[in-house]
Amino acid sequence: MKRGEPYSLSGILTIALLLSLAGSNAIWLLVRWRGGVFIAFVFYAVVSFLCLKRHHFDAGVIAGILGFGIHAYEFFMPGTTEFVGMDRFLFYANLILPVPLAVISYLASREGSDGPAGVTDS
Repeated sequence: MKRGEPYSLSGILTIALLLSLAGSNAIWLLVRWRGGVFIAFVFYAVVSFLCLKRHHFDAGVIAGILGFGIHAYEFFMPGTTEFVGMDRFLFYANLILPVPLAVISYLASREGSDGPAGVTDS
């Protein structure tokens, strides 16, 4: 997919998921200031920019895998903070939303590609 081309449905869904993750982390920052939430907000904002402006949907795949991995680790580690109320909702949003983000970003990155770059049939 080139920069001037319109977005596919999976591209639009990828950007929507990234913006919702960035937005949920921004809300979480307003509710409770935490360093990890700030890092997640900046990370999802940068990846949103890459997908929106550069059509770099592979970054969405990486963001989905990293986001899920970090929050799954946090979920299963004993002694992690017990979240209540809005914190719990925002934590589970950050745990669950990266899964469809990785899948849909992968689909968006493969749409319109004819295989590896630079390989031509002779």
